[in-house]
Order: sequence, then C-alpha cells, then structure tokens
Amino acid sequence: MIDSVDLDAKPGGPSAEPSAIERAAIKIVGWIPGLHDVANSPRFLTVLHGTTWTMVGYGVGQVLRLVSTLLLARLLVPEAFGLVALVNVFIGGLEMLTDLGIGLDVVQHKNGDDPLFINTAFLVQCARGILIWVIATLLAFPFARFYHQPAIIALAAVASVSVLLRGFAGGSVWILLRHVQIGKLTTLNVSSDFIGFVVSVIWALISPTAWALVAGRVATGLAYMIGSHLIPGHVASLKWDRSAARDIMMFGTGIFLSSATYFLSGEAERLVIAKFVTVAALGCFSLALSLSGAAPGVIMQVAGQVFFPMISKALREDRSRAAKHYRKTRFVFTALSIIVGVGFVAYSHRLVALILPPKYEMTGWILQLLGWRAAQVIFASPAVNLVLACGDSKAAAISNTVRLVAMLAGLGVAFSYFGLHAAIMVLAFSATAGYLVYIVAVGRHLRSVLPAEIGGFLLFVASTILAVFIPWPWR
Repeated sequence: MIDSVDLDAKPGGPSAEPSAIERAAIKIVGWIPGLHDVANSPRFLTVLHGTTWTMVGYGVGQVLRLVSTLLLARLLVPEAFGLVALVNVFIGGLEMLTDLGIGLDVVQHKNGDDPLFINTAFLVQCARGILIWVIATLLAFPFARFYHQPAIIALAAVASVSVLLRGFAGGSVWILLRHVQIGKLTTLNVSSDFIGFVVSVIWALISPTAWALVAGRVATGLAYMIGSHLIPGHVASLKWDRSAARDIMMFGTGIFLSSATYFLSGEAERLVIAKFVTVAALGCFSLALSLSGAAPGVIMQVAGQVFFPMISKALREDRSRAAKHYRKTRFVFTALSIIVGVGFVAYSHRLVALILPPKYEMTGWILQLLGWRAAQVIFASPAVNLVLACGDSKAAAISNTVRLVAMLAGLGVAFSYFGLHAAIMVLAFSATAGYLVYIVAVGRHLRSVLPAEIGGFLLFVASTILAVFIPWPWR
C-alpha cells in the first residue's frame, strides 16, 4: 500500500526476511495489473508483517473467547453470565462516552514520536482511567437498582478496576502501533487475554459464581498494564507538555462525539428492534448480527492496525504519494467488500440452512441485509482511516449522527407501515447515509482521490445489486 521508507526499521530494528507465505503473497500481488510496483516496494513487506500478525492475533483471540465461553458455560449458571453482561454494558458505555482517542492521536500526530508528547498522552490516559473508575463506583448503586439486581453493585465496582489498570498502561503500545510493529502488540493482547481466561477458570472451579468472570476481566487488565511497561520505548514520568495536552484534547473532542454517537446508534438499534418484534424474531436478528459481524472483523483489524499508521506517516511525508497509495488501497478494499457483500447476498440462506435448525429460517434474509451492511463497513474503512489520519476526528461524529437520525426516522416509518423486513433494510441503508459524510470529508482533505472513492462505491453498489439477480450455484 505504501512504498517508501521501511517503518519496521525504527524503532525496533530492520525488517525480517519474508517468510514463504509472504514471498508467495508478493508474487500473487505482482501478477495483478497495476499493482506490480506495490509488490516490489520495500514497505509492502511491512504491510504483510502487520497483516499476518493482525490476522493471527484476531484468530487466536476469537478461538480463545470461544473456548472460554464454552468452558465457563459448563462451570457457571446462566445467571452469572447475565449479571456480568449487564456489568459489561455499563462499563463499556462509560468507556465509550469518555473516549478521547488518545492512542489514535499518538499514531497520527506529527509529534507522535516525541517522548514528551507520549508521556503527556499517558498522563491524560491515567486521568481518564481514574475518572471512569470513580464514576462507575458512584453509579453502580443506581444502575443496580434500575435493574433490580443488587449483586451488580459490587460486581460493577470491582470490574471497573480493569479500566483503571488499563489507564496506567505504558505508552510503548502506541509506539508499536505507530510503527506497525504488530507482533509485540499481538503477543501482549493475546497473553493478557489468556491470563484472564486462566484466572476465570481457576476461580470458577473453586467458586462457580459471577465473580469468576469479573476476576478474569481484572486479571486481563493487570496483565496488560504490567506487560505494556515491560516493552521498551516509553518510560512513565510526571513530565507534562501543555501544548501537547491541548492537541490531545482537541483531537479527543471529535473522538468523544464519534464514540458517543456510535454507542447510542448501536444501542438504539438493539433497543428499538426489541421493542417492536417477538422474542423469536429478536433471536434471529441477534444471530444474524453476530454472523454478519464475524466476517469483516479481521479486515477491520488490518485497516486499523496496519493501514491507519502507514497512511498517517505517508500524509506527514508527502501528500501526493499518500494519494497514490490510497488509490491502491481503495482498489484492494473495494474488491474485498464486493466479495463479502456478494457472498452474503448469494449464500446467506444456504449458510443459515447448514448451521441452524429450520425454526431459524428467517435469519437467512436478515443476514443478507446485515451482511451487505457489513460489506459497506469494509468498503468505508480506508476513507474512515484516511480522514482520521488527517487529524479530522469530527467527521466520525457527524457520520454517526447522520446514521443515528436516519436509522431512528426510518425505523419509525418502517414499523408503523411496513414491518420487520423494511426495518432491517433501514438498518442496512442507514450505514450508507453515514458513509456519504466521509465522501465529503475525503474530498476536503485529499481531493485527488475523490474520483477513485466515488467510482469504487458505485462499483460496489452495482456488483452487490447484480448479485441479487444471478442464479448462484448451490444457493
């Protein structure tokens, strides 16, 4: 995607020789018309390294979560999972409603390698962690009372310690992400999750209660915090730069609005659907939501952990070269989104018939629409990361607000006059409304790539619409 300076050369030393798989990938990309120079570029190996580690980390994390869920489900009663699910929603909401995008700012900022800037970001992060812990502790009682679950009070107060611990994580993790050294970052995340899993299982064997899940969450946070300080690169101190703090807070304002609106739009989707449909239909919707979200997960991880830091660096060095790299990345993500979108349109019914019993039949058409929405998310990812790399964090907030307004208005009309099918279509097309904001933002920040952006979107839409009318084999 980017082909000038080898990012892995600093600060972690020279890049490793390509593996057999990476050499094969270089050959395959070299055969694609228009991408021969990409395959021969020094930075393409950096992309391969980052992508490989991201996929490994994502895959291992998914397997670990699956094993953890299946094993703990045998040791704990359903009520334990229900209580902790409420706690997770409570703490997760507080995290998103106080999100400042501190790590993103370090990655994209021109002074992101400055130790003083990194330490200022670290101190801001510490203050945020303490704030969330205090708020969670204070609000645990009213939250528990609202749900008539007094056990939540202690569970939420203790679980919020995990956020406090992560708030004191070292800034070295941002340096790794900024320089696309995903291997160490993946090792830290996976090992922390594994330690939390072990703690949960041991606790559940001794005392099979909801505290096993909370203990695992806190152990994960503690392991992550300790591990982050063992990685060289940032030594924590009380040194503070007022101008750096001002930049971080200005960038964080847009991220805060983006995260808040994203949280509201995500929760509103579930709350509104649940209000108007039967429990059975809600179950089918939830399954389709999970299935559609699984496919683009690894691609989004690659975009955030590989493409974002690299396009950020390219924009700082040479905007004309950044535009060239972006157009090539747009080509790749357009192809991926078309494959995912057409796959869901063509084979959602078949997939549901293979893995679910007949009573979940309606999940098929819901998965078609939500899968098309997931493909849109993949398509929009380069534009989202480009705009963030330009330091524009407010575009995400505007996009999420447009999506939220379109969704709420559309769902009101759909359920009043048409029914569930129209409502799911609203959810799919409200994502399109949110993406249109990014087209404007891309044109404002890097106008030369706008034709490629619009052309790719038209190609994506045309391809997925055409897929509806094609008689696919084994459909």
